[in-house]
Amino acid sequence: MAGFAFLLSCFLLIGSGLGIITFTRARRVERRLREMEAQLQQLIDGGDLLADGASAASREASTTSAFDGSQPEQAHGRDAPERSVAPLSKSSQGTKQKKPARSTPERKPLSAHTTPARVSLEERFGTRWVVWAGGLALVLGGVFLVRYSIEAGLLTPPARVLAGVLLGLALLAGGEWLRRKYPDAPDRPRAYIPGVLTFAGTTTVFASIFAAHVLYGLIGSVAAFLLLACVALLTLAAAILHGPAIASYGLIASYVVPFLVQSDQASAWPLALYGIAVTCAAYTVARLRLWRWLAFAGATGALLWGHLIALAAIDTGMAGALAAYDLVVFALAAFVFVISFSPRNAAQVPGRQDRAAALILFLHAGPLLYLLQIDHFSALSVIMVATVAIALLLIATEWPVVAVAAPGAGVLLILGFLSWDVPLSTIDLQQYPVAASRIAAALADPDADGFVQVGLLFAFLSGGLSAWGAWRSAGRWALAATGVGTPLALIGIGYFRLSPFEVNLMFSGIALALAAAFLCITTVLDRNLRPAIFGRDAAVTAYATGTVGAIAAAMAMALQDGWLPVALALLAAGAVWVHCQRPLPKLPMVAFGVALLSCAAIAHQPTIVGPDRLGTTPIMNALLYGYGVPALAFSFAAWRLARHARDRVQQLFEALALFLCLTTLAVLVHHAMNDGAMHTAPETLAEWSLHSLVMLVGGIAAGRLDRVAHSSVLRHGSLGLSLAGFATIAGLHLFVLNPLVSGESIGEGAVLNLLLVAYLLPALLCAAIALWAGRHRPGWYRLVAGGLSGALAFAWVSLEVRAVFHRPYLDAGGSGPLELYSYSVAWLALGILLLLLGFRLRLRLLRLVSAAFVLAAVAKVFLVDMSGLDGVWRALSFIGLGVALIGIGLLYQRVLTKPGAEPFQSVR
Repeated sequence: MAGFAFLLSCFLLIGSGLGIITFTRARRVERRLREMEAQLQQLIDGGDLLADGASAASREASTTSAFDGSQPEQAHGRDAPERSVAPLSKSSQGTKQKKPARSTPERKPLSAHTTPARVSLEERFGTRWVVWAGGLALVLGGVFLVRYSIEAGLLTPPARVLAGVLLGLALLAGGEWLRRKYPDAPDRPRAYIPGVLTFAGTTTVFASIFAAHVLYGLIGSVAAFLLLACVALLTLAAAILHGPAIASYGLIASYVVPFLVQSDQASAWPLALYGIAVTCAAYTVARLRLWRWLAFAGATGALLWGHLIALAAIDTGMAGALAAYDLVVFALAAFVFVISFSPRNAAQVPGRQDRAAALILFLHAGPLLYLLQIDHFSALSVIMVATVAIALLLIATEWPVVAVAAPGAGVLLILGFLSWDVPLSTIDLQQYPVAASRIAAALADPDADGFVQVGLLFAFLSGGLSAWGAWRSAGRWALAATGVGTPLALIGIGYFRLSPFEVNLMFSGIALALAAAFLCITTVLDRNLRPAIFGRDAAVTAYATGTVGAIAAAMAMALQDGWLPVALALLAAGAVWVHCQRPLPKLPMVAFGVALLSCAAIAHQPTIVGPDRLGTTPIMNALLYGYGVPALAFSFAAWRLARHARDRVQQLFEALALFLCLTTLAVLVHHAMNDGAMHTAPETLAEWSLHSLVMLVGGIAAGRLDRVAHSSVLRHGSLGLSLAGFATIAGLHLFVLNPLVSGESIGEGAVLNLLLVAYLLPALLCAAIALWAGRHRPGWYRLVAGGLSGALAFAWVSLEVRAVFHRPYLDAGGSGPLELYSYSVAWLALGILLLLLGFRLRLRLLRLVSAAFVLAAVAKVFLVDMSGLDGVWRALSFIGLGVALIGIGLLYQRVLTKPGAEPFQSVR
């Protein structure tokens, strides 16, 4: 015990000694700095200019915005603008009496922004570290002294508490005396001794009151709460005199107080009143001292406190406390961050949006969503939400610098309406706390009254106030977006809650009425707002977009049986036509969005009217208009936009039109080839042949259109379709689905059969692509098309010979002598025909293909016929081959000896 007392005494003596040494050194340094400042001031000419400059700087600092960050602060975080000018004013007066002022442009007067002198390690130790160490020593010394008195039994509990309070008051008085006696100098950073003493004093008083309540039970919960709150708030107020450190400590202490006092009777009203008081104090200090960080800290604390009050209100049912707190705190935030910060001028164009202030306002309005659940969507709670949303819209209108707060009003109304009748009843509520269970139960109530009426009220308020703001405010771009998006979202929520994906003429009529209102607003803004007005184009575009969106919503709510994609596609084409007649920015992009909605509707129901109602009639069915009309509409939109301007949206419409045209043909083919079974995979050569023809024809058509329209979309689309067709033919026609391999029936006709569609027609199309490609495609592309055309022609001739002897299944039976001989004749005939065409058309590619056929015939005769044929058939095979080869030689000799002939120079 004696050792502990000795250590305690040493600690107190060391702490006191450090405090005394610190105080002495601080006074000495401060006096030296004042002398140096006075000497420097006497050396500067133009004392009048110095005084005037300092006064002007002071006036400018006082007139700046509350939270623009221009107010100079000391290095240790404490402001004292009145003291930064006082010494300079005295010196300048003395200079004025001694020497007249004269202009010295090369010299600048001292100001609060002058770079402070470099501080040495010794000065840091003597003016900062020892001061904080001394303050901490005083606090700990008081604590240890109380502890010692308790262990020694020297003082009773009331005396201990009283001693702590008196010690804290003495420290506070000492800090205030030092603040007045020795004001701090702004140009020399050092620890602020009065602030340290004030911090120690408030901590001591705070701890004494807490001990009186928790340790000794001398005061009750209410008294402890009030006393602790008073100390915390007074500490926060002391920041006006002692700087940011005290403000931070006071704010933290204010929000910690309720957690230090325990009470068996929880109530939301005391929390609400206390939160309002703390928030008001924090905002007041922040506004007086121009501390933006403190304002944000107070806003953060107020927001978290609002959620705490909401939980308390859920348990106690005191919705009024939450409502009062939310309204008052929202009003305080609006005043501090907006009303007292920016001038009220609806027509003023803001240089930059204050998104932080707008976010603060929206977050302060958020706890009202709790109120809807606690009060079960009563009229009072709905009115409260609507009131705050109206306030946000009015603030965004009158103060355009926070126009981004307008969408926050829309989000608040949408979330409030969306929380009505949310199907959360399937969640296991036992795993959540009582508060969460009650919220979930309120959200899952399907019998809430006034659902549609409240939605219409919210839509009318948001739409009307936003339109009024778009008419008169420079923040019309945000207000117009809110006025369009919020009503549409509310109508959509109501529709999907009551009759999702069903015909509802009531909601469809509401959407049409909304479209008419948007159209009227669009016309009024377009005709009455000058083009040079800020945000005019954005507002007009927003309401034009809303008109299209409302019409689309009405169609979705009223149309079924495949008419929805048709209507949406026609709406997109109509929007493009309107844009071409009266250009509106971004309207083509909106039209393209509607076109994507049409495609989404088709993807949702690929059979347009349902598989059971589609039927088996080929071509003339719902697929024709369900896919064909959107394809034609998008083609019209692309053509109309191309006449107006070729841009990215026009290219998107071109791509969509090309895709949907090919999709229309593909689904019609699939439906016809599978007897109406749309969900059957294409597995036959007959169907794939038609798909290949569609791709090749589409590639040729897109390429021809590209030569007229000069469209990159058509150019690349043509190349892609052709290559896709090539790949399908090379992989499926020649190998995988070849009738010799798959055994698929080709039909009973000798010529008019599946081989005609699967091989001859694709061969002719590939030849046309190779001939047409010429100068418009790379060389490899032409070679691929020509080679594939030759391969298809060879396959068609060979399979056609097989079909003469084996129909309808080519894989049935062997090959007789006549069939083998027929292959040689057919290949030679085809080779000679292509050779003649090559000479006639002066095309070397055809002559090369014919040479390949002749070589195939020669190889077949020598390798197959020699061993596979006997008798007269073997002789005829070789005789025929010899005659053909001699004829080909004579043909080449005649062409080469013809005067003026240059057949080999025309190579394509």
